[in-house]
Formats: sequence, structure tokens, C-alpha cells
Amino acid sequence: MSLWVRRKMAMRFLYAMNFLHKRGVCHRDLSYGNVLIHTYDDGAFAVKVSDFGLAKERGSDLTSTGSSMKGSIIDPALKSFRDFKPVNDIYSIGFILNYILTGKENLVTDGSRLGSIIQKCSATNPADRYQTVKGIIEDMRKTECPVG
Repeated sequence: MSLWVRRKMAMRFLYAMNFLHKRGVCHRDLSYGNVLIHTYDDGAFAVKVSDFGLAKERGSDLTSTGSSMKGSIIDPALKSFRDFKPVNDIYSIGFILNYILTGKENLVTDGSRLGSIIQKCSATNPADRYQTVKGIIEDMRKTECPVG
């Protein structure tokens, strides 16, 4: 699959996450298995985010103290599941973007523009990350990608 197609898939994933965050919803359990991509015979594809069992609206106090994250991509900076914010989803988004774009779980460190975006999403310090998915989308739109 070409990088151009993978980039389009990544953008659809980002649009879905931006939709959630703009409405005050954090997914809180993003993992490789919770982003569903189906490719059709004609080359069309669908990207869906699934498993909203741990999703939470900002300001909601419904997380019990016994809750824990079951996703495979856990932000090491997160001290308490109760304190989850969009920037914690963004950490996971970096790993998922990397997987969509490269097919690998190991993060890209090649110095490319896409690699820089992925690295910024998954920075250890939340203050060094994108603070919104919209920021990721804006930088992804600036990347050049070969067609084909």
C-alpha cells in the first residue's frame, strides 16, 4: 500500500479523534486493535475507532477509583486514570499514526517530517506534545507525500 493511501487513512483516524476531543470526549483506551481499517476491493477504505468502554466526557466524575487502563498503549506520564486528558490520548495517537504510516510498532526516528510529527505526539513529557488533535492535523496537511 502506498504512503499516499496510508497518509489518507491516518488523516481519517485523526479526523475521528478530533471529532471526539472537540466534543469533550477522551477515548482513554486507544490501541492498535481499537482502530479498525477495512480496505475494499476497489481500493476504497473505511477507518473507524472502536471500543468506547472507557471513554469519558470531560468534567464527568464517573471513573471509579478501581478503574485501570486495559489498552496496550499507556501514557507513562499519566499518574491517575481519573486525571486523563486529551494530551494522554495524543500519546497513544502517535503510536497508532506510526503503525498506520509504517506498518510497524517501533516509532519512526528517521528525522522525516512524518517522523517528527509522530515523535512530538509520543513525547514523554506531555508539555512537549501536541496539545490538540487539530495541531496534528495541521502539521500532517503540510507534509508532502508521493502520489501512487
